[in-house]
Amino acid sequence: MDKKKIKIAILSISSLLMISMTASAVLADIQRYFVGVDSSLIQMVLTIPSLMALVFAFASGPLSLRMPKKSLVIFGLVCGLAGGMVALLFGSISIYVLLGSSLLLGVAQGINSTMSMALIADYFVANESGALMGLQSAFVNGGSMVLLFTSGMLAGIQWQMSYLVYLVFIPVIVIVMKNLPNDHPQAHVDEKHTEKSAKLNARVYFTALTMFLFGVFLFVYQTNVAMYVASRGFGDASTSGLINTSMSAAGMLTGILFGRMQRVLKKLVIPVSLLVGSLGMLSIFVIGSLPSLFVGAMCCGFCLATINPAGTFVAANAVHSSISSLAIAVVTASTSVGIFVSPILSNAVANAAGGNISVKFLLASIGLLGTGALSWIGNMVLDKKQEMLNRNTEIETSQINY
Repeated sequence: MDKKKIKIAILSISSLLMISMTASAVLADIQRYFVGVDSSLIQMVLTIPSLMALVFAFASGPLSLRMPKKSLVIFGLVCGLAGGMVALLFGSISIYVLLGSSLLLGVAQGINSTMSMALIADYFVANESGALMGLQSAFVNGGSMVLLFTSGMLAGIQWQMSYLVYLVFIPVIVIVMKNLPNDHPQAHVDEKHTEKSAKLNARVYFTALTMFLFGVFLFVYQTNVAMYVASRGFGDASTSGLINTSMSAAGMLTGILFGRMQRVLKKLVIPVSLLVGSLGMLSIFVIGSLPSLFVGAMCCGFCLATINPAGTFVAANAVHSSISSLAIAVVTASTSVGIFVSPILSNAVANAAGGNISVKFLLASIGLLGTGALSWIGNMVLDKKQEMLNRNTEIETSQINY
């Protein structure tokens, strides 16, 4: 088993995990193209992949016990390529064609976001696992930076052209086929043993709740930045692409440094991450200038690149290794649910405030701050319960030995 080849495969998959976000730069153009279509339906081009990701993130955990992860990953990549080509060639026909392509992108997102982390948990352990999760996050954001910038430039020609970037799935499929081991699922005997001896616990479910709220509030930025830029007259899709690129650049740098941050901040990683994201959203609401959008984007990039590996690491290490894929799937799916709910909630709040789009960023700021506080308090409570459980176990063990 060549771990270097496995790393190459995992990181190449990771570089495409945010490719569906390329639509964020062209939402305003799509809305202008499809005259009379409700803005919530337009935003679903960006958020519906998260709905499908929810389904396939949940499904990929149990499926990985029955078939090779390599086969699942390749299936996901092929779906992503197909979705991009449908949007490129036929997306201008109807908004529903675009939504159909987004469904295929969601299949890719759900499978590969879960499997990339599950592969790390399978082949790498302890500090090596945490460091690689941070590097994986760097590649997610580095790939996103290149893809968002390229799609933004292509959108300057014509919004459909932004989907040309999906051709990058082809070399990644080849890399995965050559470098990822064709592992085999555990025997059914092991699976039955797992069901009896290993279960998801409160730590996993609480982390899933945190990630759900993170998805709800952080993705207010992604679903509204292009429309905010257009409404304020700051530029076109190319400008939105540059802003999104700065978000990914900050995320890439954060991912590279994640291992060190985790060692320094330890259990405060997630609360600090959410605080920074909250401040970024607040800067957009209070200042509202083009520079503040870049600042907010970088803060959101830091938050995204930190909380994703941190939440996954917590979930994977909170359970028996035999069900780490399932724990990762639950956390990933929770984020996807949050992303899908995000525009529904933010649009309702904005409509109640008279259609003021900037109010959405205030909502996101308050929400991220509250989620950070909830994470800090909740994990302290769980830590105390774990300490009490460990103490009781030690007492029982000593009495038996006595």
